[in-house]
Amino acid sequence: MTSRKLGLAALLLLAPLAAARAAAIEVHAGPLTYLVDSATLRVDLRDGDATPVPLLKGQAAVDESPVSAGAGVWSWTMRDGLQVRVSTQGRALTIAVTGAEGARWQAAMPEVSSGTWLVPDGEGMAFGVADGVWRAAFGREHCLGGTTDLSFPAWTLLDGARAVTYALDDGFQSQLCLHDTDGLQTRLTHQFAEGARTVLLMIEPGEPDPLAPALFYRRYLQQQGRLRSFADKQVPGLDRLFGAPHLYVWGDGRDLAFLDELKAAGIGRAVISYDQDPKTQKHLVRSAYLKRARELGYLAGPYDAFDNGQPDDTADMPAAIWGPALYPSGCLRDRRGAVVPGFANRGCQMSSDAIARHPGGFVPAQRYAAHVEEGANQVFIDVDAFGVFYEDFTPGRRMTKAQDRSNVLARLALGIRRYGLVLGSENVTAWSADVAHYSHGTGLAHMAAVWPLLSDARFNGYWPPERPPLFFKRFTPTAQEARALFGPGDRLPLFEAVYHDAVVAVDRWEFGLMKVAGQEARRYARALLFGIPTMWNLDRRDLAAHGAWLRAAHDDFQAVHGVSAPVALTAFAWLTPDRQVQQVRYADGRVATANFGDVDWQGLKPNCVRLARGATAARVFCPPAASPNPG
Repeated sequence: MTSRKLGLAALLLLAPLAAARAAAIEVHAGPLTYLVDSATLRVDLRDGDATPVPLLKGQAAVDESPVSAGAGVWSWTMRDGLQVRVSTQGRALTIAVTGAEGARWQAAMPEVSSGTWLVPDGEGMAFGVADGVWRAAFGREHCLGGTTDLSFPAWTLLDGARAVTYALDDGFQSQLCLHDTDGLQTRLTHQFAEGARTVLLMIEPGEPDPLAPALFYRRYLQQQGRLRSFADKQVPGLDRLFGAPHLYVWGDGRDLAFLDELKAAGIGRAVISYDQDPKTQKHLVRSAYLKRARELGYLAGPYDAFDNGQPDDTADMPAAIWGPALYPSGCLRDRRGAVVPGFANRGCQMSSDAIARHPGGFVPAQRYAAHVEEGANQVFIDVDAFGVFYEDFTPGRRMTKAQDRSNVLARLALGIRRYGLVLGSENVTAWSADVAHYSHGTGLAHMAAVWPLLSDARFNGYWPPERPPLFFKRFTPTAQEARALFGPGDRLPLFEAVYHDAVVAVDRWEFGLMKVAGQEARRYARALLFGIPTMWNLDRRDLAAHGAWLRAAHDDFQAVHGVSAPVALTAFAWLTPDRQVQQVRYADGRVATANFGDVDWQGLKPNCVRLARGATAARVFCPPAASPNPG
């Protein structure tokens, strides 16, 4: 019988049954009462006699089986076969949805017209719901991957009365999507797959704290025994990481004279990375350089990567050379059997399973061993921590995304646990935080700002290789680009509030402190406030040009944060309505206040940071008075 032929009498007969099935389940979590509609998965919060507050939008009626209840758990099956379990975790409501591989599920947050979305894109973004800049940026829906763009899988709607936090146990196969519909709206999507057959969504209303998603997620990790601090990732050179600026050296920055000039400039700690091509035989880092760097107290080691494969005789970087036993046989193949191209269509994307199965020995282990033998005490592994996972459909070597993730975790962990290296990677997020000491990229919001610029000719350029314009050419942003990249009122230290005592977060290597003209002082202050070391691209010429700024950043950072393992970042506040004056508290009692405004605030000058600690007299730190030398 079609819906058109369904008579009024039949509808009346069905109405009591529909009403009974749609009755809300009352779930109590301490003082909170959640009302869950099993037919639509709509969730409301009942707070006293006030009108219920919507927490999750309902979908079309989808329940099929009767609701089973017992021991604080409610479960049922949807019409499309998805299984739902509702329970509580402390004050939070938990909704676990299990589906078959290939199925999809989505849940939309209620539509809003005011407030602020707190989203951990990079360090953390505060997207005003009604802000025209962000509404325009998300006019076309953009989705942030749960293991890529989201530094950890939790986000919050903050308004004057409360903060409603939404968090996932694991961001694997999930996305947070933002779009503009009379204001910035959000929805969650999940693709069920091996290793992601169940998605666990937690919802918790709380006090209007701008760190709400981070504090919730950190507490959840601690309760699960899943937060590994620096103390859990000890290696011999780890202490040298703390209080150190991060340098990529180019050209004659790889010569021994550079190291002596760096020391003469007053730099006592540094993390030095380099990417070199042995075919040039020019300015190559060799054992003598690494030995001298260690003697001077630095961490030094190469850029490496395990994701790209190219022909041995034409490869544009040593890391892309795998030898005939692995290239091209180790290339990923898609469902159609076609080879998956590598980044920028260079060679192919290598299969982590092919690498793991290589009968001639595990190549990542061989590379780690070679780096240690050469004298490196740290290594940067590109791409691996970023959280993009692949399937491989090569006949006889089928690999799922879950297997790919497991392989990548294992090879990152190997560098720490077997070879004792201080290890960094690209854009470390929650899934990879346990197998990295530092992250290049987390300091910047990728979806909001970075991705559009990296393909912009004004910003880009790889030639000449001794001083690539991508790293050395000054870039002058438009006012909107400057705000998207570094606008203080839009940023907050969400990643630090979860991982400050576990991962050192830094800006991307393309965004050294001197790269973006006019933003140096603002970024200097943010580094001191959030405890994020500065990033530099240097050769001897730029060391001479920017030495005063590097020395100031080095000294001031150590004065504010010390050189011991970082402690937890515990609180953050906006002190002015325009959010230009911000304050951060740390677990050891330090309170740092930064003025990002254009005028003095209570005696604190623009782009300066005041540090207070107990009865100790407050100290103020400001960027160098001299404008940056263009180099």
